[in-house]
Order: sequence, then C-alpha cells, then structure tokens
Amino acid sequence: MKIGIAITTFNRIEHLLEQICLIQKFSLNEYELIVCDDGSIDDTVNILKRKKINYITGVNKGIAWNKNRGIYYLANYTQADVFILLDDDTLPTMYGWDVEWGKAAQIHGHVTFVVPEWKNQLLYGDCNAQNPGISSLIAGSCIAVSRQAFPLVGYMDNRFGRYGHEHTDYSMRYVKAGFGGIIKEDNSIIYAVMDSGLKLNAIDSTGSPEEAKKNEKTLDDLKKEPLFRLPWFSQNEKKEFLKDFISKNNHIYLKEWDIIRNFNSASYLEANPDVKASGINPLKHYIFYGIKENRKIKP
Repeated sequence: MKIGIAITTFNRIEHLLEQICLIQKFSLNEYELIVCDDGSIDDTVNILKRKKINYITGVNKGIAWNKNRGIYYLANYTQADVFILLDDDTLPTMYGWDVEWGKAAQIHGHVTFVVPEWKNQLLYGDCNAQNPGISSLIAGSCIAVSRQAFPLVGYMDNRFGRYGHEHTDYSMRYVKAGFGGIIKEDNSIIYAVMDSGLKLNAIDSTGSPEEAKKNEKTLDDLKKEPLFRLPWFSQNEKKEFLKDFISKNNHIYLKEWDIIRNFNSASYLEANPDVKASGINPLKHYIFYGIKENRKIKP
C-alpha cells in the first residue's frame, strides 16, 4: 500500500517542521508527501526549499482551494493507493499511524478525524480502522480516502471560500457515494471517524467565526448538487489553479477520468439488469466490479 500525504499550511513554519519530523519518525508505510502552502508571508517557502521538502505554493485562496492542491497532486502526480489530507496542526503520536489510516481508507473508502472532546458523543465504535466510530460530528483535521473512491467524489468545493464547512461537504459527498458513513431514515448523515495515532496541536485558528457562518449557508445551498466536483468552476479558475503545477513533472494519467467522462448510467443499467435490480450506483459498480467482470457499458 502506497500512501500519499498532503499537508495544508499557512504561516506556521515552526509547527509544520515539527509535524513533518513526527511523520518521518512514526510512519511505517511507503509514502509521498506534499506540503500545500496557501501563500504564506513568513519564511515557509524558503525553508521548505532549503530543506528540500516537496511543496506547492500559490496565492492565498482559502482552505478548500489549498486542499484541492494536495488532492490534485496526489491523484495526478503519485501512484498512492490512499490519500491522507492533514492540517498542519495534526500530529502523529504512534508508530504506524499511517498504516491504520491507510487501512481504514481501503476498507471504508473514506474516514475522517474526531476530536477527543467529541468521543463521548459517539453512537458506536472504537475509532480504529477495523471498527471506526460512528459520529454526527467531524473535524477536517485528517481525512483519508482511497484512490478507488476518489473518482466518484473528486475535489472540495472552492465555493466555500476561505474557512469553514468545506470538509463537512466533502465527507458528506463520500457518504452519499457509499463510503465511510450511514444515511439515516431521516436523511441525516453520520460518519466513520478515527483518532488512531493522531492528536491536535493547540494552535490558534487562522479562520474567523464570521467566515464559518457564511460557509454554513453555502453548505446548505450545495446539498442537492451532484456529488462529483472538479477543483474549478470556469476556464479562468482552471487556468489559475493549474499554474501552480507548472514546475511539477511526471504527470500520471488517471484512467478513471475517461470512464467518468464517457459513462452513461442509463445505458449501463439497461445492459446489466442485475445491477439495476440491486439499486447500487451504476458508476460505482462499473469501477469496482464491472471492469473486472468485462461488463458491457451499453446494450
């Protein structure tokens, strides 16, 4: 199992270096790391460059845009089986933390972090890979997803702006796609959560309650939109996003994009009545099972 780790940071170079040292100390898997700097005005970029730490940087655009830098890099420039998205205030505390989170992503497709003070509100579970906690409350401090699940959901929605609820929307879409959670009869969502081998570093947030409140409305407005999102919503945004990757080489072709681009759910269900009868998402079925079973895409 290959792990891809994307750390998002802004003006926290001392805390970031501590975090990277702990990742190097406690990780047991093969992993590739990318630091996503959201336009820091401290010495972050110069220090990362001097220490030869892999990074990407650009104009300050907020959490969703910056996390998408990491997701895009892991999906298109690595062969990672699991993507782990870490905030720069989230520290490994045990050997094999990456093994546990990677295993959870492969088993459940998606799992997210729970803070200690919320654990007494869990509905169920032990907060580990085999038996994750089930919670209505989640923190975006660490999110792990499998490469197989990723093409059905894609990226964070950059309409959330600078701060707040972008991780909730992202995890919500994974659960709706069938990964790492449960949709209850009243349509409320509960999530698969873990804290295995991670703790939060007590650092003041760079976001504001006002920004979070604004994004709370955005979260509600976007609930009925399609699950899959790109990192951009216009050709100008695409151009702006991709310019941060000009210095990166060895772009990896991702075959799932062509599947999504050309896939017609109605045709697949018509060609495969058993899939239609099962009620499973047709695209999900084709990616996970249909390709291996040489299923017809259309009648």
